[in-house]
Amino acid sequence: MSVAMKATRLPVPERLKGFDEVERGLHPVQVTLEVNRCLLCEDAPCSQACPAGIDVRGFIRKMRFQDYRGAVRLVREANIFAGVCGRVCPADTLCEGACRNEALTDPIRIAALHRFLADWEMSVGRRPLALPPATLQPVAVVGAGPAGLAAAAMLRQFGHPVMVLEAQDRAGGALVSSIPPFKLPRAVVAYEIDLVRDMGVEIRCGVPLNGGVNLADLLSQGYGAVLLAVGVQQALTLGLPGEELEGVYTALDVLRAAGGLSTGRPVTIGREVVVIGGGSASLNAACCALRMGAEVVNVTAIGTPAEMDAFEKDKQQALEEGIFFTSRMRPLRILGENGRVVGLEGIRTTWKVPGRFTPDNMKDIPGTRLIMPADTVIIAVGQRVEENFLKCVGGLKTTPNGCLVVDPETGATSQEGIFAAGDILGGRRTVVQSVAEGKRAAQSIHQYLAR
Repeated sequence: MSVAMKATRLPVPERLKGFDEVERGLHPVQVTLEVNRCLLCEDAPCSQACPAGIDVRGFIRKMRFQDYRGAVRLVREANIFAGVCGRVCPADTLCEGACRNEALTDPIRIAALHRFLADWEMSVGRRPLALPPATLQPVAVVGAGPAGLAAAAMLRQFGHPVMVLEAQDRAGGALVSSIPPFKLPRAVVAYEIDLVRDMGVEIRCGVPLNGGVNLADLLSQGYGAVLLAVGVQQALTLGLPGEELEGVYTALDVLRAAGGLSTGRPVTIGREVVVIGGGSASLNAACCALRMGAEVVNVTAIGTPAEMDAFEKDKQQALEEGIFFTSRMRPLRILGENGRVVGLEGIRTTWKVPGRFTPDNMKDIPGTRLIMPADTVIIAVGQRVEENFLKCVGGLKTTPNGCLVVDPETGATSQEGIFAAGDILGGRRTVVQSVAEGKRAAQSIHQYLAR
């Protein structure tokens, strides 16, 4: 039987009325019980498993003595996004996954304790971190997502003046464009971005890289180094016949609309929705569609829910909220009438080699074509580097898909003085991994400028 404390979750009927946060935080009594379960291991495998390098043992020890102020300061010194990561970090595979002492029935709920500290600080007011004067060489950061802002915070802690340039009209990057409010309230994101501003970091929004910002110009303007942390914000599609029909959107369109961001075109969700894709973005978009007026939402993917490349929490929420799954189906074309979506045609598939859940291991089953009625189709198959960004970094070494090539130890690109971190390096990243890469790049920049 589980002995770990569990936060309450908003009942499903209440969830679907809007975008209120689904998972609620721990009660103070639960927090006291949870921190007292911790064995305060000398080697602290939980700390070693945290990409951001948080002293888990240290902050839990402070919490035991009700020193919440000291505990939250200790967390934020390593990860300025404590409240964000306390909500969206896959702790079960990181710090909590490493908390497997044989004397414990269940791992300590480390992420929930992070969240409690951040929420406590939001309620009582914050105290500024002790910082050195900003007298070292200035640094420019391009991109105000988690990697860029984490790097900016660390650089400021070293004593560098930092300017962050963001193309969108709002800072936050993927925190506001790809994670729905029911998982990550916008007030939490805004609060922690303000923490970075309060450190003296200047954040300028509405400044695209191709709109007067040139990397060489930044270096010539007195910035000692530039960090590129722009992420990947252009949605991939499948090239299916019918993708041009009215009622076809990408997951990024839906997630941005759900978060109140501009999408370039109105997003109108119909009654019957089909979502194509097996990652967390597809499940998040599906749950958003329910909140935006859909009556039936069906997620179709090449794998079953157990085979899907989505976080377990997202699978659990989708099932709780009544999302349907049509598994092992390959989409063939989007059907339309009078220019509007009416359905999706696909074919059943199976695996050539059992246990390997990749597209190249998939084969069609003859005679199994099917049609799924839909008045909205959402494509959720990933994102890629924006074309405008590629035009601006023509002198930097990139991979065939446009991601930057860097020194894996330092984050340095092929051009001296220019570093990179986050999604622009390719591959799927969690928020805490982006934070860790931003911190690594900041450390490298500081050492580079100290030469």
